[in-house]
Amino acid sequence: MFHLLLYGLLKRDKLSQRGLKDIFESQMFRISLKLKGKKSISHSSISERLSMMNCDFFKQMYISIYDIFNSLYSDKEIANLSLQRVDSTLVSDVSGKLEKALTNGNSSFKGKMLKFTINFNGMFPSYFKAHNEENYASEVLALTENVMDHFKKEKDHASVYIVDRGQCSAESFKAMSAEDGLHFVGRLQENRRIKVLSSQDVLYSEFAEGELVSDQEVQLYKKVEREGKNGKIVRDSILVDKSFRLIRFKPKGKGKVILLITNIMDLSAQEIADIYRRRWDIEVFFRFIKQELNFSHFLSLSENGIEIMLYMTMITAMLVMIYKRENQLGYRDSIRKINNELEEMILEMLRIEWLRDEYLRKEKTKRRGYITDE
Repeated sequence: MFHLLLYGLLKRDKLSQRGLKDIFESQMFRISLKLKGKKSISHSSISERLSMMNCDFFKQMYISIYDIFNSLYSDKEIANLSLQRVDSTLVSDVSGKLEKALTNGNSSFKGKMLKFTINFNGMFPSYFKAHNEENYASEVLALTENVMDHFKKEKDHASVYIVDRGQCSAESFKAMSAEDGLHFVGRLQENRRIKVLSSQDVLYSEFAEGELVSDQEVQLYKKVEREGKNGKIVRDSILVDKSFRLIRFKPKGKGKVILLITNIMDLSAQEIADIYRRRWDIEVFFRFIKQELNFSHFLSLSENGIEIMLYMTMITAMLVMIYKRENQLGYRDSIRKINNELEEMILEMLRIEWLRDEYLRKEKTKRRGYITDE
C-alpha cells in the first residue's frame, strides 16, 4: 500500500480510488515491485484498507525519511533551515461525507472542511497536524499548538517560528516567550491596542525593506469579559504582563504600515523583517502540495485514511523537494523527471528479466543436447 500510494501521488493528476486500482493492475507497477498472485483489486477495498491500516507505520516512515534527509545537510545548511514557517490550509469536501469535520465555512470554503496546520523549515514539512474539531477553526489555537509541540519535540534545535496574523493572542505570545529558547516573529493588525514602554532610535539607512517607522518595546492588551451592572456582560481590555518588541515599517511601493511582533531583542529591525519575509515559503509549499500532489482531494473520508494520506503526501513532498534541490528544477519539472526515470528503471528491469529468461532458456536447451559448445 505504501508503494501504491507513493506511485499514485507521483503519477496521477487527480488521485482517486479507481486510479489506484488501475495503477495496481498495471504491468509497470507490478513489475516494479515484482508482484505475484492476485492481479486485480476493487476500488472500494482501497478505501476500506485505508480506514483500518495501522497509521503508526506511515508516521514512522515519515520520521525515518525526514531524519535521513536532514542528516544530509552540513551544519551551515542546517542553520539556514532553523526558521519554522507555521501556517494552516483548509481543504473542503464537496460531497459532505467526511466522518468528522469543521463546518465553519468562510468566504471560499462551504460545507465540511479539514484544517491542516504545518511547520515548514524551508526544505521539508517538519511537523503537521490535521484538525477536524470546531475549536481549531481559530488559528490562535492551531498555530500556537504546533509551535509549542514542535519546540518541545525538538528541544535541542534552536528555531525561530514565523506566524502570520492568525496568531494574535497576547496570552499565546506570552506562553511562547515563557519557553526558554523559543523565539518567534509574527504580525499584528494595524489597529491593535498597545502600551509603549520604550523606543529605540530609528536608523533609516540600515533598513532595506522600506521605511522603518518605529522599533519599540510594548505591552499588548487582551479583551476580557466581566459582569457589569444589572448582570450584563461587559467587554473590557487589560494589559498582559509581558513585554514584546514591536517593529513598524512601510514596505517599498506600499502605503500600509506593517507591524511585526517578536521576542527577539538582539537582532536588528532589518534582520527581523528578513526573517518574516521567509514566511511566504510556506504559501509556495501549500500551492505545490495542492496543485501537484492532489492535497486538495480526499482519497479517504475516514479519520485514519486522511491521516495516512497526510503522511504519504509529506513523504512524497520530501522526495520531490530533494530531487528538485539536487537537480536545480522546479516542482512540476521534478515530478515529470521522476516519472520519466521511474519508467526507464522499470523498462531496464524488463530488459534484464528478458535477458535472464533468454539465458535460462538457452541453458536448458543446451543441457538437452540441442546446442553444442561450438
